[in-house]
Amino acid sequence: MKILTAVAISCLIFACSSNAGKQETEKDQLQAEPQTTKAPSLKQVWASDTILKTPESVLYDQERSMIYVANVNMNPWEKDGNGFISKMDLQGNIIELEWLSGLSGPKGMGIMGNSLFVADIDEVVAFDIETGQVINTYKVEGTPTLNDITIGDGVVYISGSDSNKVFALKGGQVSVYLEGDFGRPNGLFAEPGRLLMLTSGSSQLKSFDLGTKESVDLVDNLGHGDGIVPVGNGDYLASSWRGELFYIDSNWKRTQLLDTRKDKINAADIDFIIDKNLLLVPTFFDNRVVAYQLQQ
Repeated sequence: MKILTAVAISCLIFACSSNAGKQETEKDQLQAEPQTTKAPSLKQVWASDTILKTPESVLYDQERSMIYVANVNMNPWEKDGNGFISKMDLQGNIIELEWLSGLSGPKGMGIMGNSLFVADIDEVVAFDIETGQVINTYKVEGTPTLNDITIGDGVVYISGSDSNKVFALKGGQVSVYLEGDFGRPNGLFAEPGRLLMLTSGSSQLKSFDLGTKESVDLVDNLGHGDGIVPVGNGDYLASSWRGELFYIDSNWKRTQLLDTRKDKINAADIDFIIDKNLLLVPTFFDNRVVAYQLQQ
């Protein structure tokens, strides 16, 4: 009888030990598995009035707490002289509709010092932000189809969509910086050591080494790629002109945040105000700028 009891107790101890070991193993496995993070989302904060005229691009001026809006005014590639830049505050109020006029198809913009550089079909126009006067006009020969602008280390980079080129404005001179079968380059963003390019034809996000000019394809399936901007934590936001917004994390994973294609609301050249967590989206033919908060 004592022998049977001892055996039973031994078996019970062994079973409990085995079960405890199994539980510890499962716990370790759970801890070792990577935790999935919830995809970010967008919450609309405001939308501007619809008196804008085909807004293609937006740019935040941090020093002046002002938003600039490039209005192509219907045909984005016609030399018609009816394009202009608007001023808007951070609440979406249009302060001055035709602040800078005399342009044709203004698109990408960039700020360096007190100068606002605007891509306008076949020329880059530099305005004095304080006076609103034209400082200089840089003509680009041929049919460059100038689109987006980014500024890095004193160089103004301009994408030429149909020409499949990226131009560089430095020291008052414009030259071809990149040329190749990129798939219609559009959105640009300059970072230390590299240039990001978003294409509207091949729907890709590419990276170019600023020294060697070697390229790497980072993300595919980005629609009719238009604008690319940093979030501030190593991630990015990208827009597709036809009406999509994407979140791209630091591992180059793409997540669709918004799709307004069925409503025929475009999402053109965006900007993101990092310290205010505010995404600005020009809606092109919808004639508004819509602001969203990024919720993570």
